[in-house]
Amino acid sequence: MLTVIKQEAKSKKYVLYMIGLFIVFLGLYVFLDFEGNKNYTLMIQEFGITIVSIHILINILIALLTSRMVLFSIINYNVNKSEPVGSNAIPFITWLFGLLTFGCTGCVIAFLSAVGIAFSPIILPAGNMLWKVIALLFVIVGYFWIMYSIEHSKCKMKKAK
Repeated sequence: MLTVIKQEAKSKKYVLYMIGLFIVFLGLYVFLDFEGNKNYTLMIQEFGITIVSIHILINILIALLTSRMVLFSIINYNVNKSEPVGSNAIPFITWLFGLLTFGCTGCVIAFLSAVGIAFSPIILPAGNMLWKVIALLFVIVGYFWIMYSIEHSKCKMKKAK
């Protein structure tokens, strides 16, 4: 089934979807970087060009993998009329993790206190690089889970009378 999905993803319609999804997800992670660290110029001054380049590279990897997961889930749904198991959960968990860790501390404290959790994320070195790496690992695990789920999904075919 994954071969059919990959072939379908090459069509113009789905290439445009992929570009749109990539822009949205990359924009989200750049926004979260800016919320936590103001902007890339200030990040370069504080952490150096190497750390900022790694942040941007991880943003691109997360955006690519998440876009591909979502696109393949959309195509799979259009072909099979069923979603891969966990296709909605992994991107949502990663987004929530990103919001709670990369986002501005004031917003995080307000959100967590609203749900009764009284702690603040510790500001880690290198602009919270550890949290971003953990988010990337979540996305990688989710990506392989979705690909496995699509590959082992069954196509619902109507029996001929």
